[in-house]
Amino acid sequence: MASDKEMNATYAFGLGARRGVAANDIVELVRRVAQAHKVDLSEARLYALESKAQEAGVHEAARELGLELVFLPLAALRARKATAATHSPRVQAMFGVGSVAEAAALVGAGPNSRLVAPRVTTPVAACALAKRGEENNS
Repeated sequence: MASDKEMNATYAFGLGARRGVAANDIVELVRRVAQAHKVDLSEARLYALESKAQEAGVHEAARELGLELVFLPLAALRARKATAATHSPRVQAMFGVGSVAEAAALVGAGPNSRLVAPRVTTPVAACALAKRGEENNS
């Protein structure tokens, strides 16, 4: 389980990805979401489901983006599923959450976090953005 310190990023990018995803697919997607919401990557972390810990593309993308990469247990994502904005029946059937990316972002940004950007999807990955709860006044 990630520590409390690792789950309070000012901005948390949640990642969902297919097996074998290429780093450049993740990098392009995260940069697109960051640019659209004017997020400085130095204030962010990347969060993914712990089952992706062996995915070379996920690790390589985090290095290229300069983001700390934190893997989360599925139970933590399930605990935040009610606050996700979107719902994929396929993802729900596979993981018990409607959006892995949104739930991971919300967990990563802490208990009072809010979703800034619902998931943006490509054929191989999904990315969502959440902001730490203490920052809600901006």
